[in-house]
Amino acid sequence: MGLFKSKSDESWKINYIKEFNEMRSEYEKKLLAKQNEIDNLKKQIEELKTFKSNLRPKEKQIKDSDIDSIKELRNQGLSYRQISQKTSWSKATICRVLNGLYD
Repeated sequence: MGLFKSKSDESWKINYIKEFNEMRSEYEKKLLAKQNEIDNLKKQIEELKTFKSNLRPKEKQIKDSDIDSIKELRNQGLSYRQISQKTSWSKATICRVLNGLYD
């Protein structure tokens, strides 16, 4: 009986080791796939960074004469809204002009 019991224990150990190795193999495949995904994402980030550095800001579309007229209207005491109505420029653009963004 002792011999039969040890063969049964031996069979159980072998099956356990096989299952463990299969499970480990599956996890290693999943881990490798995730690592490849991470590497691809890192590569995409680097490509986007180089693309972003090639972007240039939009050139100034407002003319110097418009800038001068906006400043003159403000010196006359008009509000941003009134200047916007007279010049057809947005209040945001008027704010930028008066805060010196276009100087």
